[in-house]
Amino acid sequence: MQQNKALNVPKLTLMNITAIISLSSIAFMATIGLPSIFFYAIAAIFFLVPTALVSAELGGMLTKDNGGVYTWVKRAFGAKIGLIAIWMGWFNNVISFPATLSAIVATIAYMGFDSLQTNKLTLFVTMLAIFWLVTFFNFLPIKRIVILNVVGALFGMILPGILLLAGAIYMLVIGEHQVNLTHFENWLPSMSFLTFALFVKTLASYSGIQATCFHIRNVVNPKKNIPKAMIFSIVIIVLLSSISTIALVITIPNNSINPMNGLIQGITNVLNLVGLDRFRGLIAFLIVVGMISALSTWMLGPARAMQEVAQQNLLPPAFSKLNSNHMPVNVLLTQGVISSLLSFVFLFMPTIQAAFAMLVALTSQFTAFMWILIFAAAIRLRYKEPNTQRMFRIGRQNNNLILIVVCLSGIVACCCGIFLGIFPPAFSRIENLFAYAGVIVFADIVIILIPFIWIYFRKAQLQF
Repeated sequence: MQQNKALNVPKLTLMNITAIISLSSIAFMATIGLPSIFFYAIAAIFFLVPTALVSAELGGMLTKDNGGVYTWVKRAFGAKIGLIAIWMGWFNNVISFPATLSAIVATIAYMGFDSLQTNKLTLFVTMLAIFWLVTFFNFLPIKRIVILNVVGALFGMILPGILLLAGAIYMLVIGEHQVNLTHFENWLPSMSFLTFALFVKTLASYSGIQATCFHIRNVVNPKKNIPKAMIFSIVIIVLLSSISTIALVITIPNNSINPMNGLIQGITNVLNLVGLDRFRGLIAFLIVVGMISALSTWMLGPARAMQEVAQQNLLPPAFSKLNSNHMPVNVLLTQGVISSLLSFVFLFMPTIQAAFAMLVALTSQFTAFMWILIFAAAIRLRYKEPNTQRMFRIGRQNNNLILIVVCLSGIVACCCGIFLGIFPPAFSRIENLFAYAGVIVFADIVIILIPFIWIYFRKAQLQF
């Protein structure tokens, strides 16, 4: 049995970091400048720490079914609520695809295709072309798909990240920046809904640590090593997110950061400064590869989760279909159609940035909805199954107070994020706040109602 215990503290820490960190998302937070660090800190205390602890406990408790959001919530509240939880988890990914695609296309624009950032129709067509190419790519055997993930991580994420940090340090040394890092007031956010609207995005950027729950059973000495790995992971994740965002703020002057392609924008400024602007297209291409790699990963992972739920007769039987390479083709095609329809928002919203902001807000809100159910499940299972063995436990045996405090802090953070996410962030430049908020609330209600309607009309056939 010991040979299966392959994960020590360094390995588990790295898995947690790679599950969460994404350089493509730092541009959102950099749009508000140094105050973004305030949001990173608050979200880390009230969301990242609780999600890490709860994932460790539930992942080490429910290992028979390989863990996961559906298993956790189902065990606590039954299959109906479990289905709603996995729906939230799956649909927040589906909503995020158009936003990710728009960021990819905006980065491609730096390769010499400037019209992609200004022409809505060109942007829309390019988004669909990339999305369906990646969708069909995920029909291939997993060993081929992994190649893209490795290449994308090394050359599309790590290398650009190093360039951005090196450029920021260089600009600090030579004094070529307009950011005052010494004034305390510059680090505090303005008391405005337009600023605090990004809090929900901060929460979503810290989500993902639940993905490592599948491997809790393989941890060496889990009671000792899981807390260590979680501490190291949280510290490194917060530092990397904060440092990368500060680096972007330093490299782009006058608060002109584009939330869709800020990473290449910052690197381009550095290249121009040192006379290496001819490499801009190459770096943009590498970043695009990294972003497509991340898109492919998040496209396939949740699709497999939905396919497994369909195998339990909780979804239409067609969703359980696999191709010869054991890929969930029908789920991939379904989320492809939904994401394509959602992409039309870029044609009808006043600006590309406004459409981008709306999609980011929706996917972040549904991440928060999903986590509220997970936190509630953790509390419920402490009372429903107090004697079930847990490889890792929050607090002492027969004492649920610490767990309740941890989960409630996470629930409060999620509720605040959901509410603040109703308002448009400043970078969206939306003038009619009430119309924007109305669309967000309406979309929330419709998307939340879908699984309830499905359960109601199919309750006789579903095996709950």
